[in-house]
Formats: sequence, structure tokens, C-alpha cells
Amino acid sequence: MTDAARSVPALFAGQVERQGDRLAIRFKEYGIWHRVSWREYHDAVRRVAAALLAFGLRRQENVAVLAENRAEWLYCHLGIQTAGGVTVGIYPTSAPEQVRYLLNHSEARLIFVENEEQLDKILAIAGDTKLERIVVWDAKGLWGFTEERVSFFEDFLKQGTTFAESHPAAVDERLAAIGPADTAMIIYTSGTTGPPKGAMLSHGSILWVTEAFLGVNPVTADDEVVSYLPFAHIYENLISVFGPLRTGYIVNFVESLDTLFQNLREISPTYFASVPRIWEKLASTVELRMADSTWLKRRAYRAAVAVGRRYARAKLAGGPIPPGLGLAYRLASWTVLAPLKRRLGFDRTRIAVCGAAPASPELFEYYHALGIPLIEGYGQTESTGVISVNRVARPRVGTVGQAIPGIEVVLADDGEILTRGPHVFKGYFKDPELTAETVDREGWLHTGDVGAWENGYLKIMDRKKDIIITAGGKNITPAYIENKLKFSPYIQDAVVIGDTRKYLVALILIDEDNVTKFAQDERIPFTTFQDLTQNPAVVRLIDGEVDRVNKTLSQVETVKKFALLPRRFYAEEGDVTPTMKVKRRALETRYADLIRTLYRD
Repeated sequence: MTDAARSVPALFAGQVERQGDRLAIRFKEYGIWHRVSWREYHDAVRRVAAALLAFGLRRQENVAVLAENRAEWLYCHLGIQTAGGVTVGIYPTSAPEQVRYLLNHSEARLIFVENEEQLDKILAIAGDTKLERIVVWDAKGLWGFTEERVSFFEDFLKQGTTFAESHPAAVDERLAAIGPADTAMIIYTSGTTGPPKGAMLSHGSILWVTEAFLGVNPVTADDEVVSYLPFAHIYENLISVFGPLRTGYIVNFVESLDTLFQNLREISPTYFASVPRIWEKLASTVELRMADSTWLKRRAYRAAVAVGRRYARAKLAGGPIPPGLGLAYRLASWTVLAPLKRRLGFDRTRIAVCGAAPASPELFEYYHALGIPLIEGYGQTESTGVISVNRVARPRVGTVGQAIPGIEVVLADDGEILTRGPHVFKGYFKDPELTAETVDREGWLHTGDVGAWENGYLKIMDRKKDIIITAGGKNITPAYIENKLKFSPYIQDAVVIGDTRKYLVALILIDEDNVTKFAQDERIPFTTFQDLTQNPAVVRLIDGEVDRVNKTLSQVETVKKFALLPRRFYAEEGDVTPTMKVKRRALETRYADLIRTLYRD
């Protein structure tokens, strides 16, 4: 680390001294954007820390937060750490039973919740936990509500103000006692197999990773990001919490996930990081809208993107750009691509990152064709979010880039990615056996991902446990095929199956919005989602998309049969993780009968 900060709150305090009254946070409420300066941000964090000390928070004690993204999340997150505690984020989509498990496992005595909806979850299970205090941010709908353990945020902060008046040095003393080896937060992994595991991240690893990560693709205090991914995940913490503390850039909170694309246009971020599902959805929305536009606009768009693709391929290959292609691209950009970028909200974007799950190379090529520098990175919760990332100046599509300087990456004999360095987590909370299985005696973190090297760039093949070995002995990486299928505007998700089988089949979840529009355009009657998936015209539509993907695959990789799933995916019901990664084993069990029908001759 290049600065003297020994903890995340100390880094924050240093940034506040440098930034003062400059803008730190912007959030929209009732149609109006509100501004929070760095000094106001700091004051709010200190008030939370004082209130937690008044409550009796012990050093390294866990405090839970259950809420959507909003400024209060950051105040409480850093307030917990300033008071020497440990933040435990819980996904706002979690069912009461899942919340109960996390509260009991983390042994939290206090939880911050967003509103009445989240409070109802807690009240339903609070009797089975160690909770002593429930602090509610938004009192709307709770007028006159009283319960011994429930406090409203402003009342809770008043207790902190009173405590600070009688103990003026308490917060500073607790902050000064925090060291790099102390735990800053516990992030519960999404649990694609089994119950979630609590990964302990230290202040030292967070400080090191944040500096190293931002040193690869530098950002400044003049940059702006959009916050909407869950803070219970390491990805959003890197982008909207730790990154700003390191460089001082502005964090903008969207109103909701439903208004993301509208808020993007209003903010026009310079730095935007998201998961593949959002990038795929945005691309499919553009494609469908252009297909529905006038003949002239449609032709202009198709021609401009075709030129953009050729230009992107030549530029990414690193060779010289033919003069004619360069001229054609400038014309395409001026007439079509630049206005489209402005319409999407990416006209100022210098860095665009796709991470947290694999994505198809076609997705990256498409955005580069539009002039949006989308790059892919790779990391895990256990690696404090980062292992490798492409450099904006020299990306290699189809790879996750090169290791961050200071991080070691090697491939085991079976292709598993191993990594070692200051980024490796402390271990799993209350699970030393699993920690020893995950991090060996020499300090290598076993990621569980299979990789390969491509001219010094790391390429992710698939999860080790998901590799398919067909009856013919061929090794297949299903993620590669699934990502190609998901690039279709009509396919939201796909699960390729074929382990020990003679051929591959796929379970496909249609993109409801785009397939609904197709049905309306074709005057296809339907009443429910299941009706839509059973319509012969829709099946033919998806069959065409699968055929297009099959033409790009080797014979052994082709999908011979598929079935359209009759229901949406729900995180609450165990279909996907809160970050929308498919729980493959759970779906294979749920649809075992359907899979059997696909293998009947």
C-alpha cells in the first residue's frame, strides 16, 4: 500500500480530508437528484459508529444489513467498520429462512433493515435468532408501530449523538485500534452448492486489492459510477465502496433496477461495471427496438454495426487499420453509433467492465463495435473480488485478461486455477476445515475454476465440477455453449446437460420481454408464461436460435435437443443465486423428468 491507511475507515478519513465539500454521492428520490458531499458522508458514518458504540458493539462483532442499494447502506457499512465491527450484507431478495440462517451463523445482535417489507421478514424469524436490535431506515408505513427491539434510524442516531457528547474520544479510539489483519466484512458466497459460506475479508486485503485493481485501469476523482448491484456481493463493494475511498470518484444510486437504463441516460457514467445479464439485456433491447424501427433506420443500424464489428476485430487484433475501414467507421460512428451510445448513456464511458459470471465473446465484440470499451475481469469473493482483468488499452476478447500485478496465478495439472497473494481471504467464518481445503499450506487459493493460457492471457473454461464428460469420453465446457445461446435476444438463460450421455441437450429459459413482443407482432395468443413457452411458433423461434449457435460449434458440442422451461427463475426458490448465476444441480433435480424425455429416442 502506498498510503499509511491501516484500515478501510482510515482510508475513508484520508479521502474526506482531500475532498472536503466535493460531491461524493448522488441519489434520486421522488424524481429529484440529491447530493451528498464527502464531509456529509463522513459525518453520517461517524454518527452511525457512535450509535453502535452506544448500543455496546464489541470489537470484531458482526452486524447485518438487509436492504437495497442506497446511501444509508454506505453510512452503516463504514460506520460498522469505524466502530471496529464487521459488516454482514444480506441480499434483499433473501427469503426469511435464508435470513435466519445467515443471522444465526453470523451471530449478529443488530441488523439494519431498509423498510417495512424487510422488517416483516425479520420479525417473522427474530425469535429464532440472537437479535437484540432491529434498526429501520425508512419508517414509511410504520407510523405508530412499536416493538421493543425495533428502532427507527433517526432515533438510533440520536442515541449515538448523546453517547458521543459524553464519550468524545470513543469513536477515534475504536478506529485507531483497527489493524490490517482485522476482519472488515463477511461476504456469504452465493451457494450454488449447499448453504452459503461466510468469507472473511480483512482490511489489509481490501486496501491492497483496491489499490492494485485501480492501478491497472486508472480512474480519478472526476469519474462517476452507477450503483445498483447488491452490496452483499464483493463486486459492488469494489466499484461503489472501496474504489471511491481510494480515488474519490462519485457514486450515483439508481432509483431501482427497473429504472437502471433510464438513470444511465441521466448520469452517463464514465466507469460502468455490471454482470453479463445486464449487458446481454441491453444488447437484446437495442436489437429488438431496431428491428421494430423504420426500414431506413434498420438498414443504417445494420450497416453501421457491420462496419463497427470489422473495425473492432482489426483494432483488437492489434494490427494496422486499413484507411478505408477507418474512414467507414468514422462515418458509421458519426451517423449511427455515437448517437446510439448517447441514447444508452455510454457517451462518456471510458471503462466498461463485465464480471461475476462468464459471458460470450460475441457480447464483447458487439459493444466494441458500438465504441463501448467493454472488458472482462475475473475474481471471487475468496480473492477479495479480483484475480485478473483485461487492460482497456490492450484487451483480448474471450479472456479475462492478465493477473493483477502482485498476484500469482498458476494452473494445476487438471487445469484448476490456483492463485496466491495479498488478495487471498482470511478464511471461512467458523469453518477451519473448509478453509484448509480451499487454501493449501503454501497459501494457494483453489478457485474451483478450470482455465487455460492464451498468449499470457487467462481464459476461463468452466467450473471444475460442471465440466461435462460425454459417453464418448469427450470433455465439454457447458458455459461456452450456454453463453453463445444467451447472446440471442430471445434466450435469457440456458443450462446444457450431457454428462455420461451420448449427446448434449439444453434447458432454455426464454427472454420474457422479447418473446412477448415477438408473440404480439405475430398475433400469437397466450395468457401465461407457460402458454408462451408451449406455443409452436415460439418453439420454432428458439429452434432457429439454437441452430444458429450449433453452426458455430464442433459436432460434439452441438445441442441436439432442447426444452423451454415453463416457469421463470426465482432466487427465493433456489433456481439461481442472488447475482443470477444458475444453480445447475438444483435445476437438474427439479426438471429430471423433463431431461429424461429429451433423451428418449
